[in-house]
Amino acid sequence: MTLIIPGVEVKVVKDLLAPQLAPSGVLGIVGLTEKQPPGGVGRASSWNSLAESFGGASAYSLAEAPQALANGVFELVVSAVSPDNASAATADLLAADGKAVALPLAARAPGTWANGLAVTVTPRQVPATGADGKPTTVPVFDLTVQRPGGSDVETHRNLSLDPANARYVVDVLARQSQLLKVRDASKLALPQASSDTVKYALANGKDAGRADYQAALAKLVNESDVDMVLVSVQDTADTARLAQIYADLVSHCERMSALGQGRIGFAGIPGATADAIRGNAATLTNSLISDRLVLVAPFGTVGAVAGMVGSLDYFQSPTFKPLALGGVAPIGVEAQQELLKLNAVPVVSQRGRGIIVLRGLTSDGDQISVRRVADHAVRSVKSIGELFIGKLNNELGRGALKQHLTAALVQMEKDGALVPSTDGKDPAFKVDVYCSQDDFAKGIVRVDMAVRPVRAIDYVYAKVLVQI
Repeated sequence: MTLIIPGVEVKVVKDLLAPQLAPSGVLGIVGLTEKQPPGGVGRASSWNSLAESFGGASAYSLAEAPQALANGVFELVVSAVSPDNASAATADLLAADGKAVALPLAARAPGTWANGLAVTVTPRQVPATGADGKPTTVPVFDLTVQRPGGSDVETHRNLSLDPANARYVVDVLARQSQLLKVRDASKLALPQASSDTVKYALANGKDAGRADYQAALAKLVNESDVDMVLVSVQDTADTARLAQIYADLVSHCERMSALGQGRIGFAGIPGATADAIRGNAATLTNSLISDRLVLVAPFGTVGAVAGMVGSLDYFQSPTFKPLALGGVAPIGVEAQQELLKLNAVPVVSQRGRGIIVLRGLTSDGDQISVRRVADHAVRSVKSIGELFIGKLNNELGRGALKQHLTAALVQMEKDGALVPSTDGKDPAFKVDVYCSQDDFAKGIVRVDMAVRPVRAIDYVYAKVLVQI
């Protein structure tokens, strides 16, 4: 538009505002659950939302999820593994005739987690009033569930086999139990004689296959804010199979990192004894050397470690940070040293500190916090660069891109994520945006960037001079 009458024409050009990055500490977790949400993927930031979306039994079949929540992870993105090739643990108790099945129970979620779950059935007779108004008794029973080791988990009293009774066993377990359900209501009967207490254990639970875990990992591809991934494998007896699933985890993290969505994988090292842990750690770390994988020992603590890392600022190291855990299998000093030499992460109990992460390392020996800082820088470049697509055909646009990138890196330096060299000669970061004539013809603008992530100081060497 050209002015005819002398005056002033004003054009307002809105400056680009760099989008805020998604919060770090979003954990994608893959495993078997009691219920599957639509599409197989759901989110939870508290235990209540996890139980509502995936079922209460998921606290046991996906034990790392409540651990992560208890240790402050920002949010869980749960990708439920298909149960088609898995099976729930069951128990078929025989009735008094020794032939018919009575009280056919099953675990509420598939997998090996319920194998060995002990069930005690105690039949009783309680007073009641008959249809003729005369006193009588009716059969009821108590059902107690115990986890291996003898601790009571659940007790359900005065259960009935009568569907008209308010304590009908099918309904009571459906409402109140996080562990068990009646598998076949048509076969319900009191086991053995009415006065006998019967004990039995659930068995034959089966884990999902490797392909099922691969498919669940693939569902996390579209969850762009996930920056940590954990695979909850229940059956760890076969170390070779476990290594294959962990290799799939590493491949997923590396593939997403190549797309500018850096992710770190977390995995547990199985083993009931220190020798078994060391042997399995050697097997896994030798075949899975990656800056995208964190191997944690002992088994059963990896959820807590991932949750704690997710609660920290992305540039903070988990080394010597406490964990919210009820207990941990002891690992001796020699075993701790061997695990650290293998670049595994030991979780240990120290007097005066509680349960802590001894040192936060990826399986290639780098610090977890350094990897997360680099990933944060990559995500910043990607999110800012996408704003300038189609607007970089002149020096003004390329200069604006450089200014926005510089501002993001300056903020990282102020936060303490980037630091200059110790002698002060090298800056915390360098960035350059340029375009050659050949690049211009192809529609390419290049960004060169160097960052110096802050490193955790894990060791202090002291020299004490004793003067006489």
